[in-house]
This record gives sequence, structure tokens and C-alpha cells, in this order.
Amino acid sequence: MIMSTAVRSFWAAFAIGLGAMSADVAYLLLLAFGVLEYLQGETVEKIIGIFGFCYLAYISYAIFKSANKPIMADAQGGEVKFSKNYAKGLFVTLANPYTVGFWLSVAGFAKSFENAGAVVAGLVAAIFIWIVSMPFAVHKSAKFISQNLAKLLNYVCAVILLGFAFFLLYKLFL
Repeated sequence: MIMSTAVRSFWAAFAIGLGAMSADVAYLLLLAFGVLEYLQGETVEKIIGIFGFCYLAYISYAIFKSANKPIMADAQGGEVKFSKNYAKGLFVTLANPYTVGFWLSVAGFAKSFENAGAVVAGLVAAIFIWIVSMPFAVHKSAKFISQNLAKLLNYVCAVILLGFAFFLLYKLFL
């Protein structure tokens, strides 16, 4: 999702990444205060999973629908719908039940170190570096991507997202 957005706008892709990172930090804070343990119940996981399926399927549809849009770097830069893209990244990550499992495993891993806080801070810093560098590199190289290749990449991304959505649904009810 970040990559297909970065072709058109660095700032929009950065906003998606920042939203996802904000969700990660929110889960970390919930974990630190012990609240995340309550999100591990089967019913809560299914509710989050169904919401995640619906949202991923919607994002897949939106990418598929806009696949024919011509590639144009955003001339306005900072005037991209930052809040809309931020919310997209935030909600996709919050609605992913695997995010909870990921941060629980990171917490278990970090606890094995003497300075667990530094390990987690380093991970958050690495995520931030990733959400800046990856969209920047994709956006700057967008001029080398033909319209047909961009269209193909959008279709592939839409199919992959839809695949993840159905895999999530399958895992929920298996």
C-alpha cells in the first residue's frame, strides 16, 4: 500500500507509514500497561479480524479501481491529503490482529535483554527510518516506471491485499 502510493506522492506514502507506526506505538503502550492482554480473547480477535478483512478488501478494491490512473508525481508536495492517508495506515495496522501477536513476541524478545527499552526504541527508530527511506526511494524512481508497469504493480498489489484479507478470514474461522 505504501509503495503504490509512493509512486504518486512521497508525502501520502509517508503519512500511511506514520499512521501504521502510530498504531504500533499505541499497541506498545497498551502492552506496557498490560491492556493488550485483554485483546487476546477469541471473540475480540474475531471482531478485529472481520473488521480487518473488510478494510483490506476495501483497500484492495480501491487500488484495483484506481490502477489506470496515470503516474504523476504530486506537484504540491505537502498539500496531499495527509490526514486521510495517515488514518488509512493507522486503521489498517490497528485492524490487523497479527500486529498484536507481533508486538507480544517483540516484547518477549526485548525482555531477554538487559535494556529492553533501548531494544524497543531501536525498533521504533528503524520503523521510522523505513517509512521515510522506502517511500522516498520509490517516489524518486517513479519516473523510471512506465504506465503499464505501474498498472500491473497496482493490480498485483490489489490481488495480494485481497489474498491477505481472505487468508485472515480463513485463519479466523479455521
